[in-house]
Amino acid sequence: MTEKDIIRRLLKEADLYRTQGLLSDAKSKYVQMLSIIGKSKALSENKQLIAGVKSKIRAVDRSLNELRDTPEKPELSGDLQDLIKKLFSFSQTKEAAAIEGAVALAKFGQYEQALKEFHKLLEQGVLPVVTAKNMIKCYAALKNPDAALEQFAKWKTRDFFSTEDLKYIRTFLKTSLEKEGFKMEIPEVESKPSLPSKPKKKKEEVFLEISAISIHLQGGPMDGQTMDFDVHFQSANTVTVLIPAGKKGVADSLIPGTRLNDIQCYSPITVFRSTGTVSGTAKIKQGPRRGDYTLDITIDAD
Repeated sequence: MTEKDIIRRLLKEADLYRTQGLLSDAKSKYVQMLSIIGKSKALSENKQLIAGVKSKIRAVDRSLNELRDTPEKPELSGDLQDLIKKLFSFSQTKEAAAIEGAVALAKFGQYEQALKEFHKLLEQGVLPVVTAKNMIKCYAALKNPDAALEQFAKWKTRDFFSTEDLKYIRTFLKTSLEKEGFKMEIPEVESKPSLPSKPKKKKEEVFLEISAISIHLQGGPMDGQTMDFDVHFQSANTVTVLIPAGKKGVADSLIPGTRLNDIQCYSPITVFRSTGTVSGTAKIKQGPRRGDYTLDITIDAD
């Protein structure tokens, strides 16, 4: 993602927050934009862009002063949920973009709505293994292991997945529930009886599953610190981790565009080192993790 892409994404997110009355969040995004612009060789001389962002910050400050004693922030509306799906989908293919739109809802704590979207995608046959994994993550985030097991039982009776796929999904389900503290019996996957041959479907691309990362920070106020994170969601080579509400300073220091030159990635089959870029941050507005922050990190391809 280029600097201009990051700026566009932050601007959309900030304007979206502002229209919904989430003024503090909008200001935070505008400030992040200014920081990225100031560090960019290509954008730092764009006086018109800088003036425009500063103008938006002043407008937000005026609104904040007027609404200093307002009650609790509003929740995300249905219309806003639709906007989130559109604004945070950047993939080249329609299938991957549809997955990213649903994942974006989950990142904002909209787990129930995300599950509805994933159900639709699965019925349409859109990247079924990736869709199933994200559904499991939503159930785990909702602390609802029974619903996850019920869903897995239904998948075993449908023809979305091969026996090999179901075994892989079972292992992923077991690991995800255990990570949330649930130790439950998960039915084994039996081989399916031979059926008349059907035209072969295009092989689904499944990216290497990254379950956790360690970041060694270099430069800035947290220079030299190593931070460990479990991966909450993954879309292609972009992983999403959670930062607890009590560590707001960490979230504020890792602004979009920040380069991470030492990332250790853990997957079920290997451990490897890589580099990457912070591609997005957001505060969760609803659900069990309300108040926490999401951090998107795009891992560089080899």
